[in-house]
Amino acid sequence: MDVGQKNGKYLKIYREIKEKLLSGGFQEGDKLPTETEYSEQYAVSRPTVTKALNALADEGFITRKTGSGSYVRNQTGETKSKLLGLLIPGLGRGEIFEPISAQIAWEAEKNNYSLLWSGFDKTDKMHPLSSTAIARRYIDNRAAGIFFQPLELWYEAEEVNRQVVRVFQSSSVPVVLIDSDYTPYPQRSAYDLVGLDNFQAGYTAALHFLKKGLQRLDFLFRPYSAESVGLRIRGYVSALFDGGVHPDPRWIHGGYPEDPRFVKKMIQEEGARDIICANDETASVLLQTLEREGISVPEDVRIMGFDDVKYAQHLKVPLSTIRQPCDVLGQLAMELMLWRIDHPTAPPRTVTVPGTLVVRASSEAPEKGHP
Repeated sequence: MDVGQKNGKYLKIYREIKEKLLSGGFQEGDKLPTETEYSEQYAVSRPTVTKALNALADEGFITRKTGSGSYVRNQTGETKSKLLGLLIPGLGRGEIFEPISAQIAWEAEKNNYSLLWSGFDKTDKMHPLSSTAIARRYIDNRAAGIFFQPLELWYEAEEVNRQVVRVFQSSSVPVVLIDSDYTPYPQRSAYDLVGLDNFQAGYTAALHFLKKGLQRLDFLFRPYSAESVGLRIRGYVSALFDGGVHPDPRWIHGGYPEDPRFVKKMIQEEGARDIICANDETASVLLQTLEREGISVPEDVRIMGFDDVKYAQHLKVPLSTIRQPCDVLGQLAMELMLWRIDHPTAPPRTVTVPGTLVVRASSEAPEKGHP
């Protein structure tokens, strides 16, 4: 028997029992047929039945008692679902979300929870429908809580996020936001949030440049960036004021680093020489565009980013950055979710972690020739 056929039998048992549970074929507290009885009914081995029953137990439908059997859980009592949803649109596109999600998965396993994973492509024309459908699917599967990274870098991101949140609100499911709130600063949503201390990160990045005696420092971000980028900009502006440099709004650039016309205008016409980029991805693309245009880093322009993604140190010019402690963020996200499940009516909490300055060649000008 091949693997696909074997998995097909397990899924058939799982789906038919689950359908009977959801349709009222069993009552709360009822004992299910034994593994031997299911094995004979479906003409499969006991391990195949065990796999199906364990999956139902992981999702909170039944409870398994050694030496006694499987029972329908009392969902209105103290027994709770052991299933959590992970809705991370940036998964597969932003490197920081992979280690954060992996740590959440590890923490969930340690706490006897299972995870539902989903992501979606920001270029999908059915984006609003697919994202809300994912949220509804998690709720239909009786997820005890959902981790959600608000969508960014898309012109309809704000509306999509609000559609997803409306689905959450309809069920009162606990939600922990990852990385950023979905509401514009200084507003704060009613959900818990775990992320980098973005104000501190922006301040630290700016201070790194200001210590060199600069009287001008620019900031580059992509349009429709997350609210976390706005906090980084506020930290950057605050550092300028504290350093005795009056910030000029024209030093803050919203545009696409892959666009050579935009980049040349920023550098050659507007005079940007030292640039903080909203994240490492933006900085790395800017680095490539500058190279194609014959503008040298760090001789002509200095740049740095945020995140410290894996490739940052391996770029042609290693990238200075603010490192995100992704493992810690994943751990704290799970701890906050468990707390929220036990305290559903408590006010929203914000948990932030400071970043770490990592200095590499991209922000270090040669001793001679610095403007």
